[in-house]
Amino acid sequence: MKRFQFIKIKLYQVNFLASRKVILPIILFLVSGFYAMADTSPLPEVSVRFANPQFDCFTQKYCLDVEFKSNTPGLQLFGMNVRFYYDDSVLEYISMGDFEEGYASPYPPQITTDNPACADLFGFDGPLEWFNGTVQLVSSSPVYISTTGWTKLFNICFHVDGPYELGVENFCPSIVWDLQLDTEAGGYQNGDDGVVMTIVDPLDLQDSAPVDENVVQFNWEYDITGNPYGTPKSMVCISKICGYEVPLSNWALFLAIGMMLVTTLFIWRRRMNS
Repeated sequence: MKRFQFIKIKLYQVNFLASRKVILPIILFLVSGFYAMADTSPLPEVSVRFANPQFDCFTQKYCLDVEFKSNTPGLQLFGMNVRFYYDDSVLEYISMGDFEEGYASPYPPQITTDNPACADLFGFDGPLEWFNGTVQLVSSSPVYISTTGWTKLFNICFHVDGPYELGVENFCPSIVWDLQLDTEAGGYQNGDDGVVMTIVDPLDLQDSAPVDENVVQFNWEYDITGNPYGTPKSMVCISKICGYEVPLSNWALFLAIGMMLVTTLFIWRRRMNS
């Protein structure tokens, strides 16, 4: 795990009759040493997950909240590299939005489609798509990351592609955070740190401070046998995504239409028999 480095300092008797050229560097060294030793505790851990799937049957829009949780109270997210994979034959990225106060995505995301061979590593049927975006604290925010529940900061929306647009009983798309089970190994691409998060520096010595990142995968699980990848697993699903029940608010409309048809048929039959 990542740790802050610190310097151990031995104090020696100083000859105060020495020149200022000797004393000043010693004072500067001591001050910098005390700053380095300010925090020797493990880094706080921040977890992120997708949650609360919502689907609009008319627009085929599928949205997920992005939520955070920490093991340390009083933390605010400062910035995040939002990186994940999904099956391009099932989902197509639309937007990142619904930001909590103070947060935004300052740059458009980079989206890369890999060859089908890469999709096999994650258990996907279609092409593998890699999303690489950012979220940043751009102004003051009252939102702090919870230690007991999950704190939503934004959402991500997709368009549902392929056969799913016709409606299925259970829709459980897999979205894989770009962070290996061994988080020290980073992401799945060469030279990729994967999901990276920083917090507002609790010591107020600088703008941000590092954390240990953790992810909760969405409808996907790691292979714990040594393979760094994994397979889809249906855990969070939407049943009957296009709905087969008529909403109660529409029954009056359908009843009126039905009565009009019956009345028209009755009048037509009377005319035919006259």
